[in-house]
Amino acid sequence: MNLTTFNIAEPQIFLRGIGTTNDSAASDPAVAIFVDEVYLGRPGGASTDLYDLERIEVLRGPQGTLYGKNVAGGAINIFSKKPQQEFEARAGVTAGNYDLLKVNAYVNGPLSDTIAGKITISTHDRDGYADNVTTGQELEDMDAINVRSQLLFTPSDRVEVLLGVDYNDIDSNGESRFITDYDTPALSGLASIPAFLEIGKASVAGLDERESSHGVVQHAEKEILGFLGRVDVDMDWGVLTSITAYRESETSWLQSLTPVQGQPPIAGDRVAGLSEVIDGANEDADQFSQEFRLSGESDSIKWVAGLYYIKENVERDETFVTWWDPITPLAGLSPGDVTYFQDATTESYAVFGQATWNATDAQAFTLGARYTEDDKEIKASAVNNLDSPIGGIPLVAPGYDTAKGQESWDDTTLRGSVEWTVADDQLLYVTYSEGFKSGIFPSQAKTGDAATTPIDPEQATNIEIGAKTQWWDNRLRFNIAYFDLDYDDLQVFFLANNVLNSANANAEVSGIELDFALALTENLLVTGSYANMDGEYTEYQLEDDDFSGNELSRAPEETWTLSGTYTIGFDSGAALDLVTTVSHTGDYFMEASNDLRSVQESFEVWDASANYTAADGSWTLSVWGKNLDDELYSSHKILGTFGGVTNLWAPPRTYGMSFNYYWL
Repeated sequence: MNLTTFNIAEPQIFLRGIGTTNDSAASDPAVAIFVDEVYLGRPGGASTDLYDLERIEVLRGPQGTLYGKNVAGGAINIFSKKPQQEFEARAGVTAGNYDLLKVNAYVNGPLSDTIAGKITISTHDRDGYADNVTTGQELEDMDAINVRSQLLFTPSDRVEVLLGVDYNDIDSNGESRFITDYDTPALSGLASIPAFLEIGKASVAGLDERESSHGVVQHAEKEILGFLGRVDVDMDWGVLTSITAYRESETSWLQSLTPVQGQPPIAGDRVAGLSEVIDGANEDADQFSQEFRLSGESDSIKWVAGLYYIKENVERDETFVTWWDPITPLAGLSPGDVTYFQDATTESYAVFGQATWNATDAQAFTLGARYTEDDKEIKASAVNNLDSPIGGIPLVAPGYDTAKGQESWDDTTLRGSVEWTVADDQLLYVTYSEGFKSGIFPSQAKTGDAATTPIDPEQATNIEIGAKTQWWDNRLRFNIAYFDLDYDDLQVFFLANNVLNSANANAEVSGIELDFALALTENLLVTGSYANMDGEYTEYQLEDDDFSGNELSRAPEETWTLSGTYTIGFDSGAALDLVTTVSHTGDYFMEASNDLRSVQESFEVWDASANYTAADGSWTLSVWGKNLDDELYSSHKILGTFGGVTNLWAPPRTYGMSFNYYWL
């Protein structure tokens, strides 16, 4: 899994090389996030700091049968703890460098014989990792609060009713970006201008990698509200489940995409530099979803069937302002100030079913299918905020009034698997699965026709063979899998020739994955994982550029992790766990063009912690450090049309101490 971010609203999740960076109001993720079994249409709509977290499941490969559309790459399931009749409470505080302060509290327990409730509150404050030397503003900071509450009603042994609400508010000054690679020529597009690049080098000379010098006072804000209603009714022969959910989010940001001072549209004297590309957006989204599910099992068959509906509304406006510094070789180009508006509505319907037949004690067969229909409507416009022709990033002219588009897609996705239990602790399996990702309408389109011409939906087919085993009196767990994934009409999105492009491509990716956990002694546990992937675009044509045969973006050939935990037990019953983890990520391209400027070279990240647990388990104290080597690597890159690349760096070295107290 490769998890990066572009801004507060747009996390970019890739599993086995499959994901998306498209930011359209009428687009969908390729790897879906579910919180308490509720699908999140906007990936940025997931709450953070879940102090009541129970577990996270990462499902790799297409999951179209049970999880629906937009899981062609995989699914991430986040489960919080449900209310319970046994009292449980805890509180914690974390402090660290960059003036980090997190305060958390969680209470779960009975309100009556038939009602249980929980409430969780988390706050997260931190100074910025970076600075803007022109404005003096701290960047990469955090000020957030998260509140979650649920009530569980059990009027009888056969009925459970779960009601929940969650609220998340995040304020930040946004991301810090730094320009490098002025000496690396562009693979395609407009020719680099030597004089331009020399000015670019001079503009960042003397700056630290975590410093920028643009003239924009940035902001990044996000507010999320969600409601959940779930009913489970046991009818002896089966369980009827209804999951009703409503979610809404408001996001706003203003950021500089080229962190060098130019001539920004703010008061003050011009500072000699290169240019300024400013990106500002507002997005309001809401969704309503309803799932009805019926499940049951007998001695030999376990089955589930259901109906699903979701309606999502997204209103988005995004403004790009481009100013060329008068002293640069590009001073003759027109400045740009263009706002794109999108108002998108999506409705999706699905019917699904899956059954597993335990033919013998050793063999099980699973078959599943899902039919999905998607209807999308879009209203789009582009407004020139200047009297001159629109220029800058993205380069469009002359703007267009409201254009309307509508399209529908449907697909049936299948799943089949065979499991063979060789022994009590050894399982072999073969799985065939399909995935479907809805078609989209592109963002920042040059014309009204382009804005309302859809990009085809994605279809994925995966074959996987694997084994899950335990050995040596259960002291060794070893799992291995080989997968072969074919992708038709992969939706690819990136900047080329000053224009943001959306297009379809065909791709293939195959690989091997393994993980293990080994208890070497009673005190020493070693865990690890390894993945090797080979992915390419088998067919990808973008206007005059043919990218067929290029490596799949964000798909490193090799990744691995290794972790060791040494436990020291004390006579009092207390314990100290010493943990060290190293993670390796191989080279990979961030862009489908395979432009050398988009390469993220291989890197390792070291983390460590020491965790003390009191003898009665009532409190824990942890001292921790992340990215201990202070490894500098990009989580996102923007390739400059005339040269250079804008980097968004991953977090630097962080360290701190966490204390948690438990009432049991």
